Amino acid sequence: MIRFGVLSRIVSIFLVFLVVVGARAAEPVELRFTVWDGDQALIALREAVNEFERKYPDIKIKMENVSYGSYFQKLLAQYAANVAPDVSMMDPPNFQRFAKRGAFLPLNQFFDQVPGFNINDYYKQIVDAHSYHGQLYVLPRDIAPIGLVYYNKKMFDDAGIPYPDGSWTWDFKERPELKEKDFMWVLHQLTKKNAKGKPTQYGMVVGWPGLLRDLFVFSQGARYTNGEEDFTKLTYDDPRVVNAVQYVGDILNKDRYIPSPSEMSNSLQSSATQVFNSKKAAMYMCGIWEVPNIREVVKPGSKEFFDWDLTLAPAYKDGTAKMSTGGSGYGILSSTKHPKEAWLFTTWMAGEQGMMAMAKKGLAQPAIRKYALREPWIPGPNTPLDQQYPKNRIATDQAVDRVVFFSTSEYWTELGGLVDAQCERVYLGTATAKEAIAEGMRRANIRLQAIQQQGGLSKFSWMSGLWVALAVLVGAIAWVYWPERKIRRTRSEKAESRAGYMFIAPWIIGMIVFTLGPMVLSFLMSFAEWDIIMPARWRGGGNYAEAVGTDPRFWGSLYVTMVYTLVSVPFGLLGSMLLALLLNVKVKGMPLYRTCFYLPSLASAVAASLVWRKIFAQDGGLLNLVIYGPHGDGNFLGLASALKGLAAPGQMINWLGREETSLLSMIIMSLWGIGGGMVILLAGLQGIPQMYYEAATLDGAGPWRKFVKVTFPLLTPSLFFSLITGVIGSFQVFTQAFVMTQGGPNDSTRFYMYHLYDNAFGGLRMGYASALAWILFFIILIFTLVQWKLNKYVYYESDTR
Repeated sequence: MIRFGVLSRIVSIFLVFLVVVGARAAEPVELRFTVWDGDQALIALREAVNEFERKYPDIKIKMENVSYGSYFQKLLAQYAANVAPDVSMMDPPNFQRFAKRGAFLPLNQFFDQVPGFNINDYYKQIVDAHSYHGQLYVLPRDIAPIGLVYYNKKMFDDAGIPYPDGSWTWDFKERPELKEKDFMWVLHQLTKKNAKGKPTQYGMVVGWPGLLRDLFVFSQGARYTNGEEDFTKLTYDDPRVVNAVQYVGDILNKDRYIPSPSEMSNSLQSSATQVFNSKKAAMYMCGIWEVPNIREVVKPGSKEFFDWDLTLAPAYKDGTAKMSTGGSGYGILSSTKHPKEAWLFTTWMAGEQGMMAMAKKGLAQPAIRKYALREPWIPGPNTPLDQQYPKNRIATDQAVDRVVFFSTSEYWTELGGLVDAQCERVYLGTATAKEAIAEGMRRANIRLQAIQQQGGLSKFSWMSGLWVALAVLVGAIAWVYWPERKIRRTRSEKAESRAGYMFIAPWIIGMIVFTLGPMVLSFLMSFAEWDIIMPARWRGGGNYAEAVGTDPRFWGSLYVTMVYTLVSVPFGLLGSMLLALLLNVKVKGMPLYRTCFYLPSLASAVAASLVWRKIFAQDGGLLNLVIYGPHGDGNFLGLASALKGLAAPGQMINWLGREETSLLSMIIMSLWGIGGGMVILLAGLQGIPQMYYEAATLDGAGPWRKFVKVTFPLLTPSLFFSLITGVIGSFQVFTQAFVMTQGGPNDSTRFYMYHLYDNAFGGLRMGYASALAWILFFIILIFTLVQWKLNKYVYYESDTR
């Protein structure tokens, strides 16, 4: 009986085990899927995902959407934290940084796992762009030639110009004898200006100026690097590139056939698509992804409708036709626990089902050519009327043979960005292409040389780092307790001390784990080259040497921050003090007035930045409205004349678009938050005993003497506190530049914190960013110690010095 009981228990346990295992086996596999698509694209993707789940009920998809601006940083952080998705959207400029770190699985190993799959069905250009050293890491979903020109047929009719058929060419000068076959002649004819020379109708608007530059560069046969997957040299100094950049600058600022970046952000205050939709430009050069945004406004039967279509961008005069392109696809993260299911889902979303869902919305040209040559991508007899535009969609297939991808090297975005930032000066009309590219190449070559030298770095020893961290921690504890080592306490005092430490233990633990710990880690990282995925490499003092010796943007960002601090802090203190004095009088409704002045300091920095961007707008902005009047020809209180030197000839001040005024704009905006300092100083004013004023009155002192001899001395503690915190805060300014100018123009608002952020999350240089953080720490420490010398001038009523 005993044996039978034991046996029955074993059988029962085994049956329970089988039930549990069976239940788990029956649970559907869940795949996390991240994309940066939004709006209509997200709807199309969800439709494709729902169809997949209906066909494969044992696989569930959890789709997540992240904006493109922060997509790659978040994906990198998720992979480093081992919480990455299974399948992720990716594009050519960014996939290498993940593939080289082992974050993506090579897909060639899966090609034979799905019946009917053939990689040769895809456009070869987009397949090659997602490959590295012969391995495909991203299965293409779409290809996006960025040399498509949308055009307004009515504007062409009004100008008496035949519709473009893609056979036009361009040259560095207008060729009127070719008429509609010359791109520049067409631009000129479609541009209309008023008596003052200001365009009332632009010949064309572009998604961004670099797009037109790429067209001019590539169609001449020039490139920006000497390699595609990898490169060792930037070639922006090629005369063909220099001439192309200068030509774009001339078109934007001299001919004014196309709105410049400053006109887009200030005068028009619109996106390029909105400019085209509102009939302010006859043509629009961009990618196919803008079709839904045009369709949404220019609907057949609506008052906004006009007949429109698309064509190919012009070739060079010798017939060479090349253009830049984009594209995207899906990769499988190496951390996935379900690679087989992830590949099945990837082939679905980057196959007929996913491509057709996007094609129906007019969003993405299928990466499989046979799907790009039929409905719904190419309009046919079954295509609804509103989806028939643009009718010449076949041009997207013709454009594929013209496309040129930028280098897919992980360093291209950073290095190309250094030169492109200087090219922005040309597009704004503040520098020549030769000057801008020379400076951009100097900066990029310094960084390229540093990258090439990183290959010989040895691995960072985290064990040694741990011992250093422990030594620092022990040293900090010893520094705190060493002075009290000889103090003898009674038993009750020791018990009371232990109880006190028990009460503050949560704070001590939190301080060590969440403050001191990260600080020590940051200090160790500052001696390493680390991207938080690949093993860290020992760099010694290389990060600090690079910052002060070779980083072309370090001293510039520090200079911008210093100027901002030295101007904004004194003016902020002065404004806060004057406001506090004004609000310290006893009148009816004073609490309401104080609240109104204090509220702006509580507003979100992002929201405030968006408001001030409107205020600083060149045309229609509140500030210029006051200076120039509603018609732009006024001179309120002589301000227009006094500030004439800040504006380009014949234009109003472009506050955020010119190097001369962008930082000044940030300083003006800083006064928005003086309400916070006002509250502190107001509290200080109300803490001054009234008897001092009464004594001063008896001595015959007037208002000024009372302020100098009574108010100011007794207010110095509050002023001293506001000065120190104001300087610390101004050295950490970031949000305004991030939202309003992205550090431009020409790094004129590239504050130190923005530079640090860009290196940490844009360039994945956590070690170098940590070094920048520690440099900032010591700069602030030095400034604080210098300011502390002013403490002897501060009056403390209970001071016994």
